[in-house]
Amino acid sequence: HDLIAGEHPSVPVILFGHSMGASVALNFLLRHSARVHAAAIWNGNFSQGLLSQLALAILGWERMRLGSDVPSRLLPRLTFQAWGKAVPNHKTLFDWLSRDEAEVAKYVADPLCGWDASVSMWRDVVQMAIYGGSDGNFSGVRRTLPINLLGGEKDPASDYGKAVNHLAGRIGRMGFSNLVSKVYPETRHESLNEVNRDIVMADFAAWADSVLKS
Repeated sequence: HDLIAGEHPSVPVILFGHSMGASVALNFLLRHSARVHAAAIWNGNFSQGLLSQLALAILGWERMRLGSDVPSRLLPRLTFQAWGKAVPNHKTLFDWLSRDEAEVAKYVADPLCGWDASVSMWRDVVQMAIYGGSDGNFSGVRRTLPINLLGGEKDPASDYGKAVNHLAGRIGRMGFSNLVSKVYPETRHESLNEVNRDIVMADFAAWADSVLKS
């Protein structure tokens, strides 16, 4: 953002984050909202409550027994593996990402995808979700900021879109006046790699155009 502001000081910035990137983006937004013109937070889950505390307890136990810089043994079973098994008639444990078999195959074949995160990384991810789950941390964000939330009705990572609707409800109750939120039917986790991605991207482009013109 420093680089963007230095090279393009008059260009408005739309912050975008998907999945774990949604946690990164929302945490950035809650600390630096004055730096962005609008924000798109997609396929995130900030409504796990006690489950997040349980995850931290599990990770604390793993850190004590195994260390911080080794893969977590339990969190993948409770998340990625559980999500993969939740898809009816799944062919791979990554089918929860998309209905597009070609996109899933690309993910499976990519050596940079599917690796096991460390205990330390998992702790950071869970703590970001907890921070985004606290209404008090939204106090410094202007209530007129355009926000775009998106989820998939068949995405187990966001509790089948319920977490997206929950965040939208929280943001609405906090008085934000420029919110767009949508959970797409039959859509899984990777909205930009789904079979309906042309619709998703067209909707996003239309929203971006509208907020830049306002």
